[in-house]
Amino acid sequence: MSAFINKYLLVLLISFLSFELYSQDTTQSLAFKRNRPLKNNPYFYRPDLSYQLLQQFKLLQEANAGDALAQHELGLRLLLGEGMAADTVQAIKWIKKAADQNLSAAAYNYGIMLINGWGVEWNPFEAFKYFKTAASKGMPQAQYVTGILYTDNLIVPRNWEKAFYFINLAKENGYEVESDILNELTSRARPSFIDSVKRGSVKEDQNFSKDDVSAKSDFGSVNKNSVEKSIGLSFINFDSLEDTTHHQVKDEELISDLTRTDIQNILDTLNLNHVKSISQIVGNNQIKILMDLCNYGTPEALTLVGKLYEEGIYFHKNFILAAEYYLRAIRYESFRAPFLLYQLTQKPEFKSLLHKEVTERNPDAMFVWYGLSRFGYNNEIITNESIRILQDAVALKHLPSIIELALNYYTGDLFGKNEAIAIQLWKDAEATGSIEATIRIVIAELFKEQKNENSKRLVSALLNFAEKGSVISQSALGICYLKGIGTEINKGLAVKYFRLAAFRGNRFAYEQLKNLYDEIRPQLNEFIIN
Repeated sequence: MSAFINKYLLVLLISFLSFELYSQDTTQSLAFKRNRPLKNNPYFYRPDLSYQLLQQFKLLQEANAGDALAQHELGLRLLLGEGMAADTVQAIKWIKKAADQNLSAAAYNYGIMLINGWGVEWNPFEAFKYFKTAASKGMPQAQYVTGILYTDNLIVPRNWEKAFYFINLAKENGYEVESDILNELTSRARPSFIDSVKRGSVKEDQNFSKDDVSAKSDFGSVNKNSVEKSIGLSFINFDSLEDTTHHQVKDEELISDLTRTDIQNILDTLNLNHVKSISQIVGNNQIKILMDLCNYGTPEALTLVGKLYEEGIYFHKNFILAAEYYLRAIRYESFRAPFLLYQLTQKPEFKSLLHKEVTERNPDAMFVWYGLSRFGYNNEIITNESIRILQDAVALKHLPSIIELALNYYTGDLFGKNEAIAIQLWKDAEATGSIEATIRIVIAELFKEQKNENSKRLVSALLNFAEKGSVISQSALGICYLKGIGTEINKGLAVKYFRLAAFRGNRFAYEQLKNLYDEIRPQLNEFIIN
């Protein structure tokens, strides 16, 4: 499910206003206007400006008279600047009026604004109510969104059966649901419940209200509109992420994980759409793109490259480099690399090979030796010894070791905190071309110099890094928008970047998300999460 909010709101609003629109004058419908032939009839003259003014006047008149369809259409035109000057404040006013009359498309669109904080104060709880309204009236997009919101344990308590119900309903009503989502939900809901849903005999009980057991669609076939991208939603479930430590990791999962980076069309760029096996990653351009992603600290790419080294695909088989890439991915909180590294360390030849390479002062092996101790894979190694070996690798100019040693100085995890030494080490790495080090420096400078005039420039750099796949840049941007560091405070954007990072396994971002939701959580049973 990847990625996420487009830069322009117009892409996020549904292009149709529901079947109810067909009962209104089609000359007023934006959907109808966009599908008209480009060429005007040559035999008739129509004074376009006068006609448009007449239509605008008529639309405003109907909206003021309380017509929900007219209110919604007027709101969209004001929002998009269609035939009239764009006015976000007035647009939101009219869309809300229509939403409050339970017009499903308006309720959905207003929910989008609320959950992103676009033109209104960010309020995911109010957004949920509007999505639920649209879902209960049969809107597939809203049904899908409602189902997803029942999975992340942020707005409402996680409820796998409600999630399955609404997402399955969206699918039945024409929304294209990815198979892995339905498979995940199917594995978590009661089989008896799934059977009752498929039979269409869901009954109200303590988990389902009367409003839930409804919502057959009158919308007809629905083209996939990538709702999860349009409103920044993603299937966040750390229980599922932890489950990856207990099952074999499939090639197609490693490939699909790249979509979590929020890099548009990344699989197209890599020519990996519909590819099921990493054995097909053999092109020089594919590897160059993957290595660039690794340089930006992209855990998904680091994990995949580690697997390529382990299997000897494109690269010569190299267990030491495979372990190094897995460890770098773990540092960025990859949720697949831990199990892959564990499996690798259990190979009969791994331990002796690692010991031999460390003895021969291979810096890659020295980094791995340290990493296995640091992340709990080898408790036989004394911490002080592993740090000494890491420092020896740094002396050999090993970039991952330099970045790691600097991080330990910066956080004070293993020895005395010293930000000056950390920054200098990162600058040493940066001088050799390390983008990872540059990102660390930018983040450190930004949070150290919150009032510095360079803050805006540093935030701009973070935005660029995030677009290139950097997960820690996404998390840092969340803090910037939350606290107004180098930019205006914007809770909607803070949530966006925290959610992007959390979707990729970043626990800090997920905790920040929970805090943001809890700060404004209504004291209503529906929203109480234990």
